[in-house]
Amino acid sequence: MRENLLQIPLFAGLGAEELNGLFERIVFQTRSFGPNALVVSQGEECNSLMILTEGVVKGEMSGADGRNLKIEDLQAPTVLAPAFIFGKKNRYPVNIISYNEAHFIVIPKNELFTLFQHNASVLQNFLGMISSRAQFLTEKLQFHSFKSLKAKLAFYLFEEADGRSEFKLKHSQNELAELFGVARPSVGRTLMQLQEEQIVDVRYKKVKILDMLKLTRACNHLNL
Repeated sequence: MRENLLQIPLFAGLGAEELNGLFERIVFQTRSFGPNALVVSQGEECNSLMILTEGVVKGEMSGADGRNLKIEDLQAPTVLAPAFIFGKKNRYPVNIISYNEAHFIVIPKNELFTLFQHNASVLQNFLGMISSRAQFLTEKLQFHSFKSLKAKLAFYLFEEADGRSEFKLKHSQNELAELFGVARPSVGRTLMQLQEEQIVDVRYKKVKILDMLKLTRACNHLNL
């Protein structure tokens, strides 16, 4: 199980023997959850580093209106909320829910310090992860600052295209609705609108960008 931890940025540059040696120096726990289980709740104190070793989970934020907004999916191996464990307000910003059976290694904060003291690369990797996470959250904030569903969907397609004229969607319309915090029919109608305006052509999950300039302009759509 530990060997797959070498795939995550926290342990980049380490060998299997070196990683095992580090884990022999610390006290940690293993935890498992079944499908659709609440792993951590929004607002729960973050005083340990949780490493997802097997399974897939999602981060979901509960709004004041009772609706849930999916923030992202996380697939093993990965680390949960590394930027919050040393924060002044060290509480999880979202609910973490398992899609399937999920397994974790849990490292208490003081044991994490021990890892840093014994291996400077792990400390450097951890700081890099926090920086990358800050960049991701900035992009996410920019995305949710868009007023209309059309602008959000256009920006999503623009980001997914990444300069390509054709690509395959990673998410279904149901997943997009969950991501945007809207009903599924709203996503379908907005996709149809983009097609009618000859901005994109969508067939199943295959997307063809017909007019990149119109797509970028749609990102600035302000109608509610």
